[in-house]
Amino acid sequence: MKINIIDGRKTDSFGDSTKILVDIFRSTSTMPVILEKGAQQIIPVSSVKEARALKSGNPEYVLVGERYGIKIPGFELNNSPSDVMEANLKGKTIIFTSTNGTLVLKKIAPTGKVYVSSFINADATFQAVKNLDRVDIVVSSRPDGQADEDFIYADYLSELLSSGEASFEDYADRIRKSKGSRRLKIMGYRKDIETCLMLNFSGRPTVFTNGVIIRE
Repeated sequence: MKINIIDGRKTDSFGDSTKILVDIFRSTSTMPVILEKGAQQIIPVSSVKEARALKSGNPEYVLVGERYGIKIPGFELNNSPSDVMEANLKGKTIIFTSTNGTLVLKKIAPTGKVYVSSFINADATFQAVKNLDRVDIVVSSRPDGQADEDFIYADYLSELLSSGEASFEDYADRIRKSKGSRRLKIMGYRKDIETCLMLNFSGRPTVFTNGVIIRE
């Protein structure tokens, strides 16, 4: 298998391939948790304006999202897996927007099948793509530079795909010491770090298809 790790913010042209979107702090961790909590589907949107317009026409939908880590005013939930863990989302349709993850998703969506991945559903992602000839792991990073936690997870997944095994504890230790973890602590989201490290909390792959994110 040929495995490429690509910085999704810095790249504008993507080849046709199966892609794995990575934004572990926090979009690609929050999304599989949302679906594990019983939500029917997630509609990712790029802008707050688009999210609010969609909610206006569908008041039963649930708004989840953030800008620069902060919950958007008027939204029911933050882009926080620990917050979502406490919510009742059974049967709900979620409107989701984030600073990084949904932006990069929109860039790569036309270029092949997209899996949404983190430690939350790592093994399910591995099982879904392990027999492919090529996989592009696309990390979301941040507006102010690389997100080291995303590249650490990309390395973990790459090792898993290359050899069939990888030491979760070694990578989890690197995540806890990362700049991304320090950033979350400063912002008051310390609990999210450990929630994002709940290895294989979800046993099914998360995939973007026909404009929505669902469990495959």
